Formats: sequence, C-alpha cells, structure tokens
Amino acid sequence: MNNPEHRINRELAPEVFQLAAELYAQKQQEYSLQELIMIGEEAKIPAEFIQQAVELIQIRQQKTRKIKISKKYPKLKLSLLGCAVTSVTLILGAWGYNQIFTNKSESDHPVGILPGEQEKRHLGNVERYLLNKEGLVDGLLLNDDKQVKFPSHISDQIVAAIKPGDAIEVVGKFGIKSVYGQAIEGRIVTNTDTQAVVIKQGKPKGKKRLEPTDLSLIKIDDVVQHWLVDDKGKIRGAILTSGTQMHLAKPLAKQLDQLAKIGSQIKADGVGRQTANGEVVEVISLNIDGQVLPSYQ
Repeated sequence: MNNPEHRINRELAPEVFQLAAELYAQKQQEYSLQELIMIGEEAKIPAEFIQQAVELIQIRQQKTRKIKISKKYPKLKLSLLGCAVTSVTLILGAWGYNQIFTNKSESDHPVGILPGEQEKRHLGNVERYLLNKEGLVDGLLLNDDKQVKFPSHISDQIVAAIKPGDAIEVVGKFGIKSVYGQAIEGRIVTNTDTQAVVIKQGKPKGKKRLEPTDLSLIKIDDVVQHWLVDDKGKIRGAILTSGTQMHLAKPLAKQLDQLAKIGSQIKADGVGRQTANGEVVEVISLNIDGQVLPSYQ
C-alpha cells in the first residue's frame, strides 16, 4: 500500500486520552449538571455521586471566596485540585475512548454522548401528568403535544421534581410522529427552573405490583382533547376535555386509525379510579362519533 494506516503504540493510548481530555476541557469550559451526569454514565459513575460532587465543589468555592488561602496548607490545596483535575480527566478520557472506538461521527448521534442510541434533547412546558391504568404517573404531556414516557416505578420522583406548568428539558428516544401525536421514551428530564433531575432507572428488585382495590364502573360521555400514542405513533388512549385519561385495549385501539380525530365524541363504559392527579379509565366498550366498535377483532 502507498499510504499504510498509521498505528499508535498501545502503551501511548492512556497518555493520548489524558492529553485529549485536557485539550477538550480547555475548549469546553462549562457543563450543565445534565451533561456531567450523562458523561459520568459512560465512566460508570452513578448520577448521585456526580450531583454530590457538584454540590461539594460549589460549597468549596463559596468558602474560598470568603476565606483567604492560608500559607499553611498549600500542599493540601494543590492535592485537592489535583484530585479534581484527575477525576475530570478520567471521566472525559473514558468518554473520549468510547467515542473514538465506536467509529461513528457525532452527526450520527444527536446528543453525542451515548453512541449507539438515537437520542435527542427537547425543550417544552408540562401541560399535565400522564397516568397508567393503575393511576400512577408514568409520563408528561407537553404543550406541543409531545408525550414523554417514563416507567411508573419512578412516579414519585417525577411528581417531586416536575409540576404542571414547569419548563423542562428531556433527553430520550423519539418515537414515530403521526397525526395523533409523538411519544418520547424519556431517559433524563431536567426542570430548567429548579435544576431538579429525574433519571430513568431499572425497577427495584423485590418490588411487588400492588393489586387495585378501589376500581369502580365508569361511564364516559365526553370529547377527545388529545390522543395518546405509543412509540409507533399508534393510538393507545385519549385525554378528554374533562381531564379524564382513557386507556384502550389493543383490539379497540386498532380500529380507530380511520375514525379518530381531535374533537371526536366518545361514549364508553369502563373501569377506573379517581386519583390525586385526575381520573383514569380502562375502556371496555366504545362508541366514537355514533359508531359502536366491537370489543374484539
């Protein structure tokens, strides 16, 4: 070959990554808490430790503004600074290593942090919580009709960090957009006012699903305000003008593709419950705009 590929000795790799990380750190002077968490994930550092580290550094900075540095402890100060620089270098080095060996350009990955996963950032304002069949918060409806979905076992964290009306930034996988809406599988959501962060987590081992005990028969006679969709853009339910959230069995949902529209009149029977965040109903029989749909197909 006229131009053989230039190879780098394996022993030089750590030094290359360290220097690259330092150069990158000089260029990228500031990170958001969300970006630090995402970078930390690549280095296998749990988000809680990233958040604790940020808080400790902020406290340390506040103290150094008030207290003049004593000549007694120059070595200790330098040691702490060295540890901080080393930690950042390791995080950025791990991220850089992963980026280099995926053999994919940043343009292939909208976020540029997690190679192999098509994720994007999206800004919006929360209109209301989304509820699952059990009445647990498992997502957010945004003012632009995007529907952010999270597993219901982090319902408490979502409610504690995010309220209707809040401005948020979400990072996640975007589903197929259809005339009925678009779902986002959320991985990280940040309250841009309070900086509270909720991260998608696996379900804790041993946590049992509670059996519902407060179900009642519910009749619906209302108008559709929003259709709820899955990641393929297919209808899976609706939000009515009264605020009631309606879930549909698959056989019923499949029949709505040619019938559904915003403003459709819904008459239905189902079972559901009233929760602190609104009423939720699982529909058994459905009449849409005067047309009765069979409950099987």
